[in-house]
Amino acid sequence: MLKGGENNEMTNLLTELQHTAEAYPDKLAVADALTRFSFRELWELAARLGSALLRLQPQAHPVGVLVARSAYTVAELFSVLYAGLPYVPLDPDMPLAKLQTILADAEITVLMGSSSDAALAQTLGLPLLTPDEADAALLPPKPVSPEQPFSLVYTSGSTGKPKGVVKSHAAMGSFLSAFIETFSLTADEVIGNQTPFFFDAAAKDLYLMSRLGCTLEIIPAEKFIFPVRLIEYLNERKITYICWVPTALAIVTQLGTFQQIMPQTLRRVFFVGELFPIKQLRQWLQTLPDLQYVNLYGSTELAGVCCYYEIPRGTLPERLPMGRPLPNCRVFLARDDGFVSLPDEEGELWVQSEALALCYHRDPEKSAAVFSEQMLPDGSTARVLKTGDLARYDELGNLLFCSRKDFQIKHMGRRIELGEIESVADSLPEIERCCCLYNENKKRIELFCTLRADVSLDGRQVQGLLRGRLSDYMLPSKVWVMDALPFNRNGKLDRQALKATMK
Repeated sequence: MLKGGENNEMTNLLTELQHTAEAYPDKLAVADALTRFSFRELWELAARLGSALLRLQPQAHPVGVLVARSAYTVAELFSVLYAGLPYVPLDPDMPLAKLQTILADAEITVLMGSSSDAALAQTLGLPLLTPDEADAALLPPKPVSPEQPFSLVYTSGSTGKPKGVVKSHAAMGSFLSAFIETFSLTADEVIGNQTPFFFDAAAKDLYLMSRLGCTLEIIPAEKFIFPVRLIEYLNERKITYICWVPTALAIVTQLGTFQQIMPQTLRRVFFVGELFPIKQLRQWLQTLPDLQYVNLYGSTELAGVCCYYEIPRGTLPERLPMGRPLPNCRVFLARDDGFVSLPDEEGELWVQSEALALCYHRDPEKSAAVFSEQMLPDGSTARVLKTGDLARYDELGNLLFCSRKDFQIKHMGRRIELGEIESVADSLPEIERCCCLYNENKKRIELFCTLRADVSLDGRQVQGLLRGRLSDYMLPSKVWVMDALPFNRNGKLDRQALKATMK
């Protein structure tokens, strides 16, 4: 029988939920604003839906799940695992052409979702299975080995074509064991979910719930528009743990929310996906100094994350580290002439772990380029993930993110990291948020930024503030002062939307 944090052996992600339902049948498993399922209810609905799916689609095709911020979506995802199949989480609001591209690439023949998705399913020409069609006559769950895939998640590729990342039950199990051990997580946690389920990062919340036997609260998206209501919701639902993108956390402090209301039950604040602006993080630390703050680093090509940095109480480094690897990971900084071990020497981050994804779906060339057997510094060979992220060590042995390889540019004969320019610009007290891009047409560096509400500057004046803080060849040729920067549905900066404005 599972107890929170004690199980380090897994068969697959479905049986973990089954065992947890046996251990905590009446405990609240998942809730949204309107619906609540105990672990017994979640397991029974997943089993009934999974049985209906087995009758509808006996073939071994991935199942497309049109996800919503709903407890029913959680049951649907587990029902696909019940049928022994991997799921493809889909945003029903994505452009139709992109959705059709993913369906064709994944060879999806059945969709799951709510009755409100019926018109979309009809447009796509695929049958739709909804929770209303859950079968009362149960079939046994389809046996699945840990090495088989549980999900196929599509992300935007550099070419504009979505890329599908295939992840196994064993990979997620490896991450869960390491993460739970590192942070001593237990069944007492109440997780406040921010990440939409069509992003791979949401899987951390979902499977921590099923492994630990803790509660997953799906926070309504509209709460993040009104931070006071957001904190009220955290307090009402007694949320103890959040793992959000920094933008969602920064909104709270930017609008002075803590002057009106304070979190009452929150104990852990984790963040992942992008750099947390130091000015906003400092406000969280100063206002709520007794919470646990952890910066996480990962990649779509991993189940979960691979590195973490827990901020020591009472301190905040000038630059937030990625930190050190979880116990199930080894990390290396590689470059053409070998491996980096000294501080301030930059290299590409490689990860060796049981949590690596299996491959890119139907793309052996890209799979071979990103996942490959490599000789490591100790002379052993192992399958590693080449992340494409550039990093270095600080004096304490923590990893520091430098930039993406594809954020590197060659300008005025010099190699420049756009991330370094962003870091310097973000350190200016006048700037609220910024994004640095390279205009290929005009061959110039451009900075997009928003300013504090009490600051009135134009682009040339911001450029003047940067002069002397950056080398001349790194100084943006054009600075755009904007009312707001665009963000994608996960709350990250939408760099592609900004690139589209360049001429």
